[in-house]
Order: sequence, then structure tokens, then C-alpha cells
Amino acid sequence: MPNSLMLVFSNPSSAEQEAEYNDWYTNKHLADVVALPGIVGATRYKLEKAVGLEGIPVSANSYLAIYEIEGDTLEAMETAKQALADGLAKGTVDVSPALDASALQTDFARQITGRVV
Repeated sequence: MPNSLMLVFSNPSSAEQEAEYNDWYTNKHLADVVALPGIVGATRYKLEKAVGLEGIPVSANSYLAIYEIEGDTLEAMETAKQALADGLAKGTVDVSPALDASALQTDFARQITGRVV
């Protein structure tokens, strides 16, 4: 069971490139990243700007990808981060020009409780 997450908030480069961005992200990038060591799953979300809590700002990004990381928490997060950097450097993970790299935000989170249902 994954005990850490990599959260990636992103946007397409432009409204005209949104379809290309979604095609690349969903049909290529997710699989490329899940193929890296330590990353065992991924899910994408479209952030709904119309829904928010009063007084709490919403993200400037439109999309969220959640990558599940397995293993010892800190080591697994570092392994995933290094594997992603290596994949980008080697070209096994690519970046589409339809991705607005300037808006990209990545955070890592480690699980501190069990799932509440």
C-alpha cells in the first residue's frame, strides 16, 4: 500500500493547447512516470474553481496529478524525485510543449493516519 504521494499541480500552456496537454498527460506522461522506480500508481484530477471554501484561496492551477509512492517514506520520496529527474535527463520521461512549466507545482506528502471511512 502506498504511504506517500507526489502531488503535481499544472496547467496547459494555453486554452488552444488544452486538448493536446490532456492527451499527452493522460496517454503518455502518467505511464512514463509510473514506470519509474518507487511510483506505483497515478490519478489525474481537474480542479473545480467554482467550488471553494470561503476565505481560502483556490489554486491557480487547473489540474492535479497524484502519484502514489511505495516504500520507506523519506527514502521513497527521494528515490521518486531522483528517478523523475533522471527520466527527464535521459528522455525516458518527456515534457510536452503544451505544459505550462512556469505554473508547475510539485509537493510530496507522507501518510500520517490510516484511511477514515
